[in-house]
Amino acid sequence: MYILSLYFVFFIGMGIYEYCKRKDFEEFAVAGRRCGATVTGVSITASCVGASATIGMTGLAFSSGTPAFWWLGSGAVGLLVLSTFLAAKTRRSGVYTLPDMAEKFISPSARRLMALIIIPAWASILAAQYIAAAKAATALSGMDYSVALICCAAVITTYTMLGGQNSILKSDFVQYFLVIVGLALALYYTGHASSVSLMNIKLEFVNDAFPLSKWTYFMVIVGGSYVVCPMLFGRLFSTRGEKQAQNGAFFAVICITLSAIGIVCIGLYARGLAPSGTDADSILTQVVPATMPAWAGTALLFALLSAIISSADSCLITAATVLEHDLIGGSNTGRCRLLMFVIGLGALGVAKSGGSILSLLLAANDIYVCGVVAPMFVAILAWNKRPINSLLMLLGIIAGGSLGIMAAWTGFKIYSFMGVGLSLTLSIAALLPSRSFAKS
Repeated sequence: MYILSLYFVFFIGMGIYEYCKRKDFEEFAVAGRRCGATVTGVSITASCVGASATIGMTGLAFSSGTPAFWWLGSGAVGLLVLSTFLAAKTRRSGVYTLPDMAEKFISPSARRLMALIIIPAWASILAAQYIAAAKAATALSGMDYSVALICCAAVITTYTMLGGQNSILKSDFVQYFLVIVGLALALYYTGHASSVSLMNIKLEFVNDAFPLSKWTYFMVIVGGSYVVCPMLFGRLFSTRGEKQAQNGAFFAVICITLSAIGIVCIGLYARGLAPSGTDADSILTQVVPATMPAWAGTALLFALLSAIISSADSCLITAATVLEHDLIGGSNTGRCRLLMFVIGLGALGVAKSGGSILSLLLAANDIYVCGVVAPMFVAILAWNKRPINSLLMLLGIIAGGSLGIMAAWTGFKIYSFMGVGLSLTLSIAALLPSRSFAKS
């Protein structure tokens, strides 16, 4: 409990320092646009290698083998596309948010529509991160889950409110370092305790437990969410220039790929530590710590908590800045902090209310990928090259998002593919010559 308290106090102190030092909205939202490639790359990686990736990938590797790599591997591919085709233009736009870009590249209506999709999606993901953080804090301290949930939500909201993007970028360095240490210890101890030799593991692209259909879903839907992501774009907006944005995104590709390989190896080693059929989510949280000394197990729990927080703070600032800048239409730092408090409180309420509401809200992410990714991808590529039919772009957002709702409602992934395909088709059609609705 003492170490956990120091951990929390450290991040709040970082927020207070940034609050006292930097005041204006540009500092708060995009860290004064002075970040280099390394800071940007590490921050992107810290936000992507979250609890779901670490715990989920380990369990998937345990049950499905090497194809589990594509959980984060698809994200690395998406980031490679981002760094190659979009990063420089994203930074060149000089905006604050993804919906802000939508107005510049498509239309004011696209800005409002995307804001209405992003805010509930990222607020719901924040609620899920609060739940995961509370579970990790409970394991570390033994405190009651309800108390841990309130404490974690309060710490995450407080230091993000105080320091904004500057706090997030700096804390991501600390958090990702703790993630690396925790995962390295887990890999070392599982490797020594396991009867499995990685040399005897068959390297597979797909298999019966991870078929081609699942790989396709990961590459298109999960990978697509990395190509156009308001949270990751926030990091690119914060860089000194186009080169730093491009190199930072590429550096994140390398870091995420290496992280994914290490996590998969832990899951494969766990096959020699637990019987087949063991609950996948318990591999990294129970099976692996059982092979480690107490101090190393504690380091792993702090790594998991750090992975969670590094994603949660990014979700919070994304939702708040979009609400302030794109729906309200202002650049008021004080009001943005107040909105952040309201969003954090709302996410805490959702987290405390149970799984059904949370599951409903998490469906907003499906709507985002199906409705937003393809139109923005096409619009960014076409910027300053050819006119865009803004009406067709809006139809692409609405049609894709509607099919995303169908996918979330029914659980049938075919609607996700249809949504991405339809929004992409309409977005490409929007580049064809049109005199009626063309917008340069």
